Amino acid sequence: MAKKTKKAKSTIPYLQRLAEDDYIQGQLRNAAARLREASSRVRRKRGRAVEDKKLYANLSEAATSIRKAASRLQRKPKPKRRGRKVAATAVAASGAVLLWRRKAGGEPEYPAYGTGDNYAAPASPAGDGAGQEVPSSEPSGESTAK
Repeated sequence: MAKKTKKAKSTIPYLQRLAEDDYIQGQLRNAAARLREASSRVRRKRGRAVEDKKLYANLSEAATSIRKAASRLQRKPKPKRRGRKVAATAVAASGAVLLWRRKAGGEPEYPAYGTGDNYAAPASPAGDGAGQEVPSSEPSGESTAK
Protein backbone atom coordinates (compact mmCIF):
# COMPACT_ATOMS: atom_id res chain seq x y z
CA MET A 1 0.00 0.00 0.00
CA ALA A 2 2.85 2.36 0.84
CA LYS A 3 4.32 1.74 -2.59
CA LYS A 4 1.15 2.95 -4.28
CA THR A 5 0.96 6.17 -2.29
CA LYS A 6 4.63 6.87 -2.98
CA LYS A 7 4.04 6.46 -6.73
CA ALA A 8 0.93 8.61 -6.56
CA LYS A 9 2.86 11.38 -4.79
CA SER A 10 5.66 11.24 -7.35
CA THR A 11 3.22 11.82 -10.22
CA ILE A 12 1.71 14.98 -8.71
CA PRO A 13 4.39 17.38 -10.04
CA TYR A 14 4.00 15.97 -13.54
CA LEU A 15 0.24 16.35 -13.44
CA GLN A 16 0.57 19.92 -12.17
CA ARG A 17 2.95 20.83 -14.99
CA LEU A 18 0.66 19.11 -17.48
CA ALA A 19 -2.29 21.18 -16.25
CA GLU A 20 -0.41 24.50 -16.04
CA ASP A 21 1.95 24.50 -19.04
CA ASP A 22 0.31 25.84 -22.19
CA TYR A 23 3.16 24.66 -24.41
CA ILE A 24 2.67 21.02 -23.38
CA GLN A 25 -1.08 21.28 -23.89
CA GLY A 26 -0.58 22.79 -27.36
CA GLN A 27 1.82 20.03 -28.38
CA LEU A 28 -0.58 17.34 -27.18
CA ARG A 29 -3.49 18.98 -29.04
CA ASN A 30 -1.37 19.09 -32.21
CA ALA A 31 -0.43 15.42 -31.81
CA ALA A 32 -4.08 14.41 -31.29
CA ALA A 33 -5.19 16.34 -34.39
CA ARG A 34 -2.47 14.76 -36.55
CA LEU A 35 -3.31 11.28 -35.29
CA ARG A 36 -7.02 11.87 -36.10
CA GLU A 37 -6.07 12.94 -39.64
CA ALA A 38 -3.82 9.90 -40.02
CA SER A 39 -6.57 7.60 -38.77
CA SER A 40 -9.11 9.00 -41.21
CA ARG A 41 -6.62 8.65 -44.12
CA VAL A 42 -5.99 5.00 -43.18
CA ARG A 43 -9.75 4.28 -43.14
CA ARG A 44 -10.23 5.89 -46.54
CA LYS A 45 -7.17 4.46 -48.28
CA ARG A 46 -7.10 1.02 -46.64
CA GLY A 47 -4.43 -1.02 -48.47
CA ARG A 48 -2.98 1.96 -50.32
CA ALA A 49 -2.31 3.82 -47.05
CA VAL A 50 1.17 2.29 -46.92
CA GLU A 51 2.23 4.48 -49.86
CA ASP A 52 0.48 7.67 -48.68
CA LYS A 53 2.96 10.52 -48.08
CA LYS A 54 0.44 12.71 -46.24
CA LEU A 55 -0.19 9.86 -43.81
CA TYR A 56 3.52 9.61 -43.06
CA ALA A 57 3.78 13.38 -42.67
CA ASN A 58 0.89 13.38 -40.18
CA LEU A 59 2.39 10.50 -38.19
CA SER A 60 5.80 12.15 -38.16
CA GLU A 61 4.39 15.48 -36.96
CA ALA A 62 2.34 13.73 -34.27
CA ALA A 63 5.41 11.84 -33.02
CA THR A 64 7.46 15.07 -32.95
CA SER A 65 4.76 16.87 -30.96
CA ILE A 66 4.55 14.03 -28.45
CA ARG A 67 8.33 13.96 -28.07
CA LYS A 68 8.47 17.74 -27.48
CA ALA A 69 5.68 17.57 -24.90
CA ALA A 70 7.32 14.64 -23.09
CA SER A 71 10.71 16.32 -22.93
CA ARG A 72 9.15 19.53 -21.61
CA LEU A 73 7.17 17.54 -19.06
CA GLN A 74 10.21 15.63 -17.80
CA ARG A 75 12.32 18.77 -17.44
CA LYS A 76 12.40 19.90 -13.84
CA PRO A 77 11.31 23.46 -13.20
CA LYS A 78 14.11 25.97 -12.68
CA PRO A 79 14.93 26.44 -9.01
CA LYS A 80 14.21 29.79 -7.48
CA ARG A 81 17.30 31.86 -6.73
CA ARG A 82 16.62 32.49 -3.08
CA GLY A 83 20.27 32.42 -2.03
CA ARG A 84 21.12 35.51 -4.06
CA LYS A 85 18.25 37.47 -2.58
CA VAL A 86 19.21 36.48 0.95
CA ALA A 87 22.85 37.45 0.37
CA ALA A 88 21.90 40.84 -1.10
CA THR A 89 19.55 41.53 1.81
CA ALA A 90 22.25 40.57 4.33
CA VAL A 91 24.78 42.90 2.71
CA ALA A 92 22.31 45.78 2.64
CA ALA A 93 21.31 45.20 6.26
CA SER A 94 24.91 45.05 7.47
CA GLY A 95 25.70 48.30 5.63
CA ALA A 96 22.72 49.98 7.24
CA VAL A 97 23.78 48.77 10.69
CA LEU A 98 27.31 50.12 10.17
CA LEU A 99 26.00 53.53 9.14
CA TRP A 100 23.63 53.60 12.07
CA ARG A 101 26.41 52.74 14.52
CA ARG A 102 28.66 55.46 13.14
CA LYS A 103 25.98 58.08 13.53
CA ALA A 104 25.06 56.85 16.99
CA GLY A 105 28.70 56.83 18.12
CA GLY A 106 29.35 60.42 17.05
CA GLU A 107 31.99 59.46 14.51
CA PRO A 108 31.91 61.37 11.24
CA GLU A 109 30.72 59.44 8.23
CA TYR A 110 33.84 60.27 6.28
CA PRO A 111 37.09 60.89 8.17
CA ALA A 112 38.57 64.31 7.47
CA TYR A 113 42.05 63.54 6.22
CA GLY A 114 44.61 66.31 6.42
CA THR A 115 43.48 67.68 9.76
CA GLY A 116 45.36 67.00 12.90
CA ASP A 117 48.93 66.93 14.13
CA ASN A 118 50.36 64.41 11.74
CA TYR A 119 49.58 66.26 8.55
CA ALA A 120 52.18 66.00 5.82
CA ALA A 121 51.67 68.05 2.68
CA PRO A 122 51.86 66.00 -0.48
CA ALA A 123 55.13 66.12 -2.38
CA SER A 124 55.17 67.74 -5.80
CA PRO A 125 55.15 65.41 -8.77
CA ALA A 126 58.56 66.74 -9.83
CA GLY A 127 60.14 65.41 -6.66
CA ASP A 128 62.00 68.67 -6.00
CA GLY A 129 60.43 69.30 -2.64
CA ALA A 130 58.43 72.26 -3.90
CA GLY A 131 55.24 70.98 -2.37
CA GLN A 132 56.69 70.61 1.12
CA GLU A 133 56.66 73.36 3.68
CA VAL A 134 59.97 73.92 5.36
CA PRO A 135 59.71 75.33 8.87
CA SER A 136 61.82 78.42 9.45
CA SER A 137 63.95 78.94 12.54
CA GLU A 138 62.35 82.32 13.15
CA PRO A 139 59.25 82.59 15.22
CA SER A 140 56.32 83.74 13.15
CA GLY A 141 55.62 87.47 13.13
CA GLU A 142 59.18 88.51 13.96
CA SER A 143 61.59 89.74 11.38
CA THR A 144 65.40 89.58 11.54
CA ALA A 145 65.97 93.00 9.99
CA LYS A 146 66.91 95.59 12.68
